[in-house]
Order: sequence, then C-alpha cells, then structure tokens
Amino acid sequence: MARHKKKSLFTRKKVSKRKPTTKIGIPADSEWKSLAQFGSFLVDDDEGNQHKFNLNETAFILPPGLLPDQKHHPTAYWIGRIKEIRARNPEDVCLAQPRNYLRSLTQVWALVQWFWSPHEVATVIKSFDVSNCGQYERIYSDYHDYVSTASFCDHATVKSYDERSLDQEPFDDDYFFRRYDLEYRARRIFPNVSKSACICGVSYNPDRDQVMHFCSRPTCCLAFHQECLLMYKQYESSTAARARRLLECWPDTDKRLSVETLIRRGKGSGYSMSDPLHEFPEELLQTAQQQIVKGVQAGGVVGNVRSVVAARRLIYKTLIEGSTLPIDWMSQVDVDTAIHLQDEGFSVYLCPECQSAI
Repeated sequence: MARHKKKSLFTRKKVSKRKPTTKIGIPADSEWKSLAQFGSFLVDDDEGNQHKFNLNETAFILPPGLLPDQKHHPTAYWIGRIKEIRARNPEDVCLAQPRNYLRSLTQVWALVQWFWSPHEVATVIKSFDVSNCGQYERIYSDYHDYVSTASFCDHATVKSYDERSLDQEPFDDDYFFRRYDLEYRARRIFPNVSKSACICGVSYNPDRDQVMHFCSRPTCCLAFHQECLLMYKQYESSTAARARRLLECWPDTDKRLSVETLIRRGKGSGYSMSDPLHEFPEELLQTAQQQIVKGVQAGGVVGNVRSVVAARRLIYKTLIEGSTLPIDWMSQVDVDTAIHLQDEGFSVYLCPECQSAI
C-alpha cells in the first residue's frame, strides 16, 4: 500500500516561554460549569501562523517533559479529542473574530477525551498485552481531563479500524488507528480482544505479523497467522482448483456454493456452464481469486480485505441475479490493492472455523 509522508508537527517557540498552566491552575469541576463556553480557539505557531481547533476535533497535545520548540516523533505526543472549550475571562476573547473564536491564552481550557497508548492501558488493566498492539495504535478511553490550550500542538487523525469488517477503509501504515475502547472505571476493553484473536490466542500486531489470512464468511470474519495455519495443518497441498476455491469463499453466505450452482439458481442467466467465468474481466477475476491477507508482507495494517471482498461480491451478485456486470465495476473494486503472495508451496490454506479456502 502506498505510504504518504506524514506532515511534521509544528513547533511553537513562543509557547515555550509560557508556563503550561495559569497561576490559578486547573479548573475544578465546580468552576468549570460556570465558565463561558466557546466553539473553537486559536494557537500561534513559531512563525506567527494561527491554527484553529474546533469542538470534536482530535489533536496532538504536548506532554510534560517535552520541549515545545523541538520536533518529536508523533508517538511522543498525547492525543485527545476536544469535547468542550471554556475560558475564565470571556472579555479576553479576540473581538475582531466571531464570538465563538478564542485565542489560545493560558486562561483558555479544553475538556479532552483521551486516546491512551497501549502501555498506559496496561497500567490499569494488568492483563492487557501491549505486545499485540502496533506503535501507532491508540485506545479510545472514556477518561477526560481539563487541558490548557497552550499545550495543543497540531491536528491529529486517528483512524477507526474494525478487524472484522469487510468494508474497512484502508489507511497507510504510519497513520494512528484505534480498534479498542477503554471503560476506565470498569477496567474493561471492548470489543473483547479475544474475539478477533487467531487460533493461537494471540491478537494481530500489524508491526510484527508478516502474513495474516482472513476468512470473509459471515460467521467467521477472522484472521489467522500463516505460521499458525501451517503449525495446525490447516492447509491442503493439492494444487487443484486453487483459484476457484478462493473465489467461491463468498462473503455473503456461509453455504458452499460453486459458480455452477449460482448459475443454475440465477434468474435467466446467459452464462455458459462450460466456461462460466469467461464473461468477467480478467482484472476482476484475478482480484477475486486472491487470498485475503494483511500484515507486514501483505499490504500493511488493513491489507486487501476490502478489494477482494468487493470483487467476489460483484461476481456472486451477477451470477445469482443472472445480470450483467455493471459498466462502472472498477469504481467498486480497487484492483490495484490486490496482493499476490509468493507462496505457491502451499496451494490452499483453510479457515480453522469453517474449513473454507483462505
């Protein structure tokens, strides 16, 4: 998957001359309720440029111990979502701007809902295994703090990643992402980490795991380490009909339906039983016949799940409805993200749950 260079976080030399909190200090809960509310605030960078932060935006926040006039790796910053913006002295609002526009002075505060790092989660949930998390992974918590807007550094993006979704939008390997939420008081992670774990009981780490094979059957939607499939002998050495078996792992049914069966069930289909796939474009077929994979050597964090599933769905729908392929089918299937693995030694890996070809 193509990687886009991440923009550098802006540094703020002017802010380094200010203390991160006011003399009055962090607002108490009782005081917070009495403060004036606003919809946004402004922060000046070291070149005098203004950066606007709005409610419900996600931001990088400078933690204690990091100098604001230096560049740091993105993972060194805290990440939080702005839930409320309030100020102690509303008369200090910049009158040249609309009233919901605040300059980031030390009396301006934001209520922030935190994205925790895996190591932070492990301090409150001892059973949480940080080795199964990527370096750009964050856990969205229900924990809030009042944060001085002088500590805000840049806008941030944290992608939502649903491991079991067939329509997960791909993103680059150096994007922050979240797949778990944390209930702080209950000391609970959801969804349950074990629900998406491999047969070995270990969850997917996109920085460590080389190849994960994904089963797209509705009752499965699980990924398995390639080495575990080999260890547990979840494969067939026969090379017969490899591509066809992969194609016929339909994402919209748990039934084992061949292409010929779909044609017989189709509504007046004109597809030939002798060569039923002849009418489909080669690019579409090649995509649908790929293994669904993800990992360091298999397309990155998300892999090719979305593109291969979309290709199989198009073929399935066309055959079962006895219809023709849409002219704009390429707008529905990203054939460029199909991943061709060099693993001809083992022709068919099998899903440990349903024994479909994966």
